[in-house]
Amino acid sequence: MEKSLDSHLDDIMSEHGVIGVLCSDQQGLALSAKGTANPMYAGHICSLVENAKKLYPDTEPQPVICLESDACNLLVRSEGNVTVAIHKVPS
Repeated sequence: MEKSLDSHLDDIMSEHGVIGVLCSDQQGLALSAKGTANPMYAGHICSLVENAKKLYPDTEPQPVICLESDACNLLVRSEGNVTVAIHKVPS
């Protein structure tokens, strides 16, 4: 039997440096969030993915979007109907 979504997000949260994870559907509805990830931003994150698809329409698999700052890194990727954003401390 497949793991539940929350169980998968718990696995991601247990990785070194991960402080938050957000999972949303393709319309920007937050499905689940853990740690520092704010479900209110699910729509904005999905918008980033849609714009990346326009920049790289023929890229398979879909590109990973990485936003970096001194305080944190945000990694975003879409797979099928689900978008996952991982919030990490910089290494």
